[in-house]
Amino acid sequence: MSLYQVNKLLRDVNCSAELAQRCQTEPDMVLRQYDLTSEEQEALKGWRVRKLYDMGANPLLLLVYSMATGKDMRAYVGAMNQKE
Repeated sequence: MSLYQVNKLLRDVNCSAELAQRCQTEPDMVLRQYDLTSEEQEALKGWRVRKLYDMGANPLLLLVYSMATGKDMRAYVGAMNQKE
């Protein structure tokens, strides 16, 4: 797993509203800019927050990423409580 790259993407989305928008409209293009495994790409595209957390992604960055890509706190908490 390329945990550094996952957390880098999550952080970059937090720092750039334009990148957050692109994550919603053209996720494949954005994900190609990072050295991610196919499992990581699928988890990010499918907004599988719990899976990303279980893989070791930073929970605060996951929260910020979720908010930046249009999810609310309730949706984030629900996603975190789902078991894979």
